[in-house]
Amino acid sequence: MEKLTIICSGQTAKTTVGHIDHVMAYPVGLQRLGHDVYVMERVGSNRCVDASGTSVPFDQWDGRRHFETVMKEYGIWPRCCLIYKQGEATHGMTYTDAVAVAKRSQLLLTRSGQISKVPEIFESPRQRAYFDGNPGNTQVCLEQQGPEYESLRQYDHLFTLGLNIGTARCPLATGGRQWYPMVRPVVLPMWPAQSAHDAKRFTTISTWKGRATFNWNGQHSGEKSDNWMKFIELPQHTDQELEIALRISQPEHEADSTVFRQNGWSLSDPAHLHTFQDYATYIRQSRAEFSVAHNRYVEFATGWVSDRTPLYLASGKPILVQSTGIESHLPTGKGLLTFRTMDEALAGIENINRDYMGHCRAARDIAETYFDADRVLTNILAFVGHG
Repeated sequence: MEKLTIICSGQTAKTTVGHIDHVMAYPVGLQRLGHDVYVMERVGSNRCVDASGTSVPFDQWDGRRHFETVMKEYGIWPRCCLIYKQGEATHGMTYTDAVAVAKRSQLLLTRSGQISKVPEIFESPRQRAYFDGNPGNTQVCLEQQGPEYESLRQYDHLFTLGLNIGTARCPLATGGRQWYPMVRPVVLPMWPAQSAHDAKRFTTISTWKGRATFNWNGQHSGEKSDNWMKFIELPQHTDQELEIALRISQPEHEADSTVFRQNGWSLSDPAHLHTFQDYATYIRQSRAEFSVAHNRYVEFATGWVSDRTPLYLASGKPILVQSTGIESHLPTGKGLLTFRTMDEALAGIENINRDYMGHCRAARDIAETYFDADRVLTNILAFVGHG
């Protein structure tokens, strides 16, 4: 395989550790394959705020330090550039050096963020590929000409974590573009299998409300909270301990937190997961993952797999998740189980606990077969013409 110069872009500065780990899987994985990899991220003045929400100058914003810490933690620093606006200031590489890299690069891979607002970086690589982590919402907004998605029309290749997008299984529009299904890559050496015979709780890390919603052909996409409420009474019907690291700390959601606890759920605060090590430890100390999905993924059968599920699988943790239509693409029944009803969720818990170690081994096997970054990224490069 030829050695490529590749720019990876995504939002990492001052964002959640789970999102960061997904974004960083691309540059880390590509670097492991022997390519010349750089990370570039654009920030505007709207993101340069302090803990109280007050605007601060870019050179005083603590996101700069956070960006550098993340890049060092993942072994990418100093091949990085945090770009303020259109290059008025940077952290890491100089803007001049970043533009020089862009002009000689073969490929720009974007997972999230605003790099399209920096034309000298965005327009210079020979090819551009976009990785959609929000299937359904992205395609509908593109179809409805949402201005924040107009830059997608300038990408040569569009990939999506919605494995059913553009097929008869999913009724949503595609925005007039061809979307190619993919799974998130996992750098397996960073996620070794961890035996935990004495682990007690099925866990997950989740949002509650506040994600973008949409309407399509008279159907509303809903919120993730809609599906949590459908299964709110689950702990009352099982002896299995269930915990959610749930982002639900806003004062207006206090009553919702109370309902969870009254029904037997354990809640923890994901804000305490500051670093990769915190995040990995939480997953590795879990017995398995149990989670619902955002309603749009269920309602429209997008075939979405969460950012976290492949990490639980890689860690040798069985998965029990609400069905989004993944069954046609991934093996289910051992290591990875899906449910649609309360009875199916309860049966899944019993199934996992009946042969726990067998499910653990199957979980790791699924990660190695389907989510290994070496394989996923090699296939993506081949697809865009660099096989």
